[in-house]
Amino acid sequence: MNLYKITVKPLSAYCSPLQSDTFFGAFCWSYLFGYGEDALHRLLCRCKEGSPDIIFSNAFPSGRLPMPAGFNEFTEDQARQTLKYKKQKQFSTIGLDDFNRLINGTKEVSFHASAEEPEAKLDLRWRNKVSRNTDKAEDTEGEDALFETEQYFAEGTFDIFIRSSFAEEVLEQVLPEMFRYGIGARRSVGKGSFCMEGGLELFDGFRLPQNPDGFVALSNFVPQRNDPTDGSYKAFVKYPKVSFVENGEDSPLKKPIIFLKAGSVFRDRPVKEFYGSCIDKIALKGGRISGEIVVGAYTIAVPCRIPY
Repeated sequence: MNLYKITVKPLSAYCSPLQSDTFFGAFCWSYLFGYGEDALHRLLCRCKEGSPDIIFSNAFPSGRLPMPAGFNEFTEDQARQTLKYKKQKQFSTIGLDDFNRLINGTKEVSFHASAEEPEAKLDLRWRNKVSRNTDKAEDTEGEDALFETEQYFAEGTFDIFIRSSFAEEVLEQVLPEMFRYGIGARRSVGKGSFCMEGGLELFDGFRLPQNPDGFVALSNFVPQRNDPTDGSYKAFVKYPKVSFVENGEDSPLKKPIIFLKAGSVFRDRPVKEFYGSCIDKIALKGGRISGEIVVGAYTIAVPCRIPY
């Protein structure tokens, strides 16, 4: 599998966090439109068998990577520097040079650059529920017709890393369409539209250590049974949704899933190219639990030296 990097720029507000499993779902739809159901079926089968054809990272502000969990033990001088900035969350990502120093086991990094980390601005909007029977905004089943939606606005560009065994011609055809169609929620009304700046490029910017004893995850992921457990990480619960339902017996919601966040660090030797799993049987189709609906929960792994 080759490691690539693409850079994308928002063309509209987006309503879903720019995370790896969301990108995988969007890719599957665009791959279906371009290559048909049989090709998508083979892609999903390989994913469920533990041999994914494509894995996405989360999106990071251009030139930045996730802060490796457990690596942020500042020296006294660095701790004084951080007091200049309002919130520790500004160190959720770091520059590529600092990331390379950290994965090689050094703590001599220049965290001052983290003050320039751009933030996506959250905007809350109120919407009306519209009755499908009357085509009017009105209460449904005794509930308030108003509901709140979230959308994000961001300036600048984002880097996304991709590990894939697909031919470059396939990626160059599917990826631009995928981002043009839209990423995440409410793309049918124009949200989540992006454009690729530049093209697909092989990435060799990681200065990997000679004798790695662990890895940094670039994606949110769900470990499989045999994945390593010794490490530092943060977890969160995600409530994914299906893109559409075919009949009234199906729910638009998938089962909640506990993900580990990008930036998680685990010990392992030798280090593999990727870790994680494919989650199936998490949603209804035709009124029954379906194995056709999946969540791609793999992560790209960057080898590292763990200093603790």
